[in-house]
Amino acid sequence: MRKLLSAVMLCALLDTALAEQAVREFSWPELKAAGRSKAGEVAPRGMGGDAGSLVLSNASARPATVELLVIDQPGITASVYALRGRIRYEGVEGTGYLEMWNHFADGSAYFSRTLAGQGPMAALSGTGGWRDLALPFSAAGTSKRPARLVVNLVLPGKGKVWIGPLKLVQYEEREDPLAVSGAWWTDRQGGLFGGIAGSLVGLAGALVGMLCMRGRGRAAAMAVMTALTVLGALALIFGIVAAGLGQPYGVHYPLLLGGGLGLMLFGGLRPIIRRRYAEIEMRRMSAADAV
Repeated sequence: MRKLLSAVMLCALLDTALAEQAVREFSWPELKAAGRSKAGEVAPRGMGGDAGSLVLSNASARPATVELLVIDQPGITASVYALRGRIRYEGVEGTGYLEMWNHFADGSAYFSRTLAGQGPMAALSGTGGWRDLALPFSAAGTSKRPARLVVNLVLPGKGKVWIGPLKLVQYEEREDPLAVSGAWWTDRQGGLFGGIAGSLVGLAGALVGMLCMRGRGRAAAMAVMTALTVLGALALIFGIVAAGLGQPYGVHYPLLLGGGLGLMLFGGLRPIIRRRYAEIEMRRMSAADAV
């Protein structure tokens, strides 16, 4: 058990130690001053969190594609990279998105688009407050590196979008470019811990079932059921707190699901197992009286 826990902690530390490497940063006021950005306007000072962000509007009901940024010779040396930043939007009709075209020296071009249902690659629809934005790309398995990046905003109808400063970052191949800043853990870490926790809970449940079937180890079985019930309740509480704090789906959902199921399952089975042990004890006493 100690070796298993040590391995889990080592994996978590390795995942945490890996950090994104910044390649270039882009400030909209500086880009405007240098004539490298002609779309939209820079939000003036005195607008709180919007100051320095790029503001773009489409007042027409017709679709609009706006070129936001062109990055020649981006200087990327890794196979996995992303353009990261913050975004908010208001009154976006239909499903809008940001896209990043990755042009390579051999003439090929591939794109990434924010068309996911949630997370930093979520599509733009309706109104949404400030959140993380990510446009990742992976050229893993090849030696190709982009010679040019083109970032566009696509709006199918009316809408207004604010985009904060952008940062071009690169990663090791096993890092997750979609990890949300401020998240308690990444999807990779969550999957690792969830798999190990699920296995341990399954083994504990099997042990309780075996002991109960044989009518042995009542104290141990009841202690395990109590511990699993308490852990389920704690996970549920942490899940509610995580959802309230705006933690990503990959953080709060497993806690809510696992905690709720654990509390209902083990909390509900606890009195049944206690009753089962009582029945076994009564049969033993009856058998002893008969003898």
